[in-house]
Amino acid sequence: MNLSFPFLKTKRGQQIFAALALIFLSTIAIDQISKKHAHESLLTYQDEKNVEYYRSTFFDVGSIGNELAEEGKVPFFVHLKFQYQRNRGAAFSMLANLPDHVRVPFFYAVTLFSVFYILYYLRVLPINFHLSRFGLVMIMSGAIGNFIDRLIRGYVIDFVDVSWNIFGWRHDFAVFNVADIAINIGIIAFLIEILLRRTPVYANFPVDEGAPLAKAKSAAP
Repeated sequence: MNLSFPFLKTKRGQQIFAALALIFLSTIAIDQISKKHAHESLLTYQDEKNVEYYRSTFFDVGSIGNELAEEGKVPFFVHLKFQYQRNRGAAFSMLANLPDHVRVPFFYAVTLFSVFYILYYLRVLPINFHLSRFGLVMIMSGAIGNFIDRLIRGYVIDFVDVSWNIFGWRHDFAVFNVADIAINIGIIAFLIEILLRRTPVYANFPVDEGAPLAKAKSAAP
């Protein structure tokens, strides 16, 4: 599989790469720092031999609205708090009950496959699909952020807890982390790009970096 990136042959492509690399590294750094802080500030007890035995306090960040509405009225609120959880599975604890000899290699394989696929897709992505490029980088940074947790600890640290009641729709969202937020932002950016239905533009990159850029050609939608 060829993982060279033709758009790096242009100055504009190099600028895009530098911006995406900064976003990628910053997202992973924020994810790891926030998880470390959650581990140090929210964890009140842990069993040294069994990672599933632990206790956590919570930090009430704040809320909009009031969870206690007057009688006969539907409460309206959005509540955010931090609490420490360990997730041995995928998002929303899926596959957490698989035996370790199956679960660990499975998540490693899925993560590595996803990273290589995203790198390949970034290589062949049309030049003007900026949202897709941003989205793929965010998805990859989130996947690697959670992969680092699994590699070092054997579980992923989650700590963001959101609940709401909006016009009668009450929901207590699954606890998540910065890496999960990055993945969801990436998916949203990718979907928006699809809805925009841009005409893909590909460029004929010169072999000589000093040569002028050939005229871009447009493909049919």
